[in-house]
Amino acid sequence: MKRISLLTKTLNGKRVNVCDYGGICTNKAYREVYPMLLKRKFKKRGWSYLCRKHFQQEFKRFKGKLPYSTLDH
Repeated sequence: MKRISLLTKTLNGKRVNVCDYGGICTNKAYREVYPMLLKRKFKKRGWSYLCRKHFQQEFKRFKGKLPYSTLDH
C-alpha cells in the first residue's frame, strides 16, 4: 500500500519527516528531492523525502543529476 500524505514521527521530542520511498520505509528523512525538475516523464512526480539509503539509490539511478535540498531540523 502506498502512502499518500506526508508522515512524521517524534524523535527526541521533535517531529521529523519520514522517508516516503515506496510508501513503506519509516526511516528519518535525509534529503528532499525534486524529480519533477529533471525530464518530461518525471514532471508529475512532485517532490519527496528520502532517507540516506534511498537517497543514495536514487542518486545513482539518475547518475548524479538528482535535484535535492538538505533538511534542517
